[in-house]
Amino acid sequence: MKQIRNITLLMCMALIAGQLFAGGFALTGVGSRATSMGGAFRGLSDDASAMYWNPAGLGFMNENSVSLGGTFIMPSAKWDPSGTYIDTIPGFSAKEYEAKKRLVAFPNAFLTMTKNSRLKYGLGVYVPYGLGTTWDAYELPGAPYVYENGASFPEEEMMSSIAVIDVHPTVAYHLLPNLSLGLGVSAMYGTIDITQLKFPAGSNVAPMSIDLSGSGIGLGANMGVIFKPTECMSIGLSGKLPSSIDMEGDISMHLWAPANPYGTPAMKLGGTSDIDATLDLPADIGIGIAYTKFDNLTLTMDYAYTMWESLDKVKVKFKDPIEIAHPDTEVPPNPYTEVPLVFDWENTHRVSLGAEYQMGMNKLRTGFFYDQTPIPEETQLPTLSDISDKFSANLGWGREFGNIGIEANAQWVMFTERELKDSDSSTNNMPGKYNSNSISGNIGLTYKF
Repeated sequence: MKQIRNITLLMCMALIAGQLFAGGFALTGVGSRATSMGGAFRGLSDDASAMYWNPAGLGFMNENSVSLGGTFIMPSAKWDPSGTYIDTIPGFSAKEYEAKKRLVAFPNAFLTMTKNSRLKYGLGVYVPYGLGTTWDAYELPGAPYVYENGASFPEEEMMSSIAVIDVHPTVAYHLLPNLSLGLGVSAMYGTIDITQLKFPAGSNVAPMSIDLSGSGIGLGANMGVIFKPTECMSIGLSGKLPSSIDMEGDISMHLWAPANPYGTPAMKLGGTSDIDATLDLPADIGIGIAYTKFDNLTLTMDYAYTMWESLDKVKVKFKDPIEIAHPDTEVPPNPYTEVPLVFDWENTHRVSLGAEYQMGMNKLRTGFFYDQTPIPEETQLPTLSDISDKFSANLGWGREFGNIGIEANAQWVMFTERELKDSDSSTNNMPGKYNSNSISGNIGLTYKF
């Protein structure tokens, strides 16, 4: 009966997790407790979220558990192209635009089996990557411009959503009383949806809309070690290998050419094609320290280095060429056989601080992190929500009721303003002032058996 009850509970939690998934914004971590401590968790890693932060943490655990968590995020992003060449393009205005607001959610679920004195194992399901914003900033110009079937022009002409779900079996070995090693394997399912707006050279009234969608699977791994030189200090080192997701999907490309005074009719040119693409994901490495010398107080600190430069570009290859020829030119069409999505992202540093204080039956937590943006000015677009370096403030609470533990936290993330002038413009960015912030909450429920 006990095993049936545990399996039933796990199935219910998995079902709820599926309902929580929405995708669409960059995550700052996994697990309510770890997030509330600013992500300074590599040296501690003493709950199920260790599978994400440092799999060696399972080696010091002694109870089986099943856990469910959900992160709920309300992002806010603004872009003001006033004073740049963008506000001279018919269809844009010299004003501040705001991305569509929506509450997005990411789930996580974990099962740990750690009663064996040496060999421990577990299974996690979580979302390590999520990024996206949606904009309705542009409209096809009105009179005197006339477009063919203008009503079918995308309402949300700039949009991005990249999300990865990670199914993560993990093992750890308690090698010595003060030393544990861990290894996790990532079986990933990724999705990518991107809508872009471009203006071919020589025309600012004939926009090109690009709508891309794809999904695929990939493999990855993370590993870690935790060493406890004293009873009150724990040092953790963990890293993740670079990985990639091979995707298949489709793309739609259209040039919206208005009628002109010389008699050329309005035309919607282009077509659709199936596509192949590969999304590269970065390696990272980090070190963390946890210190418990003070009564009822745990202090943590982390440093992480993420190698985002592996995300150079996503080359989207067409299975069927798409021909687009502007009606004002006699040059033969040059069919599109691929489109590069240029990122050119840069490696980043992150520093995190955390604290947990035991007050009776309650645990109070706080944390902070500073995280660099990987996105250079040369590829900054409104659809990329991680616009600049960011700071966070976190508050959290936890309590156990017998075999059941409850966690909750709130997080505020503020980005520094980024301004791109016309002199900073390139073929892969859009100038203007960028501002962003997010408010999020995280809940967690754990059952130990």
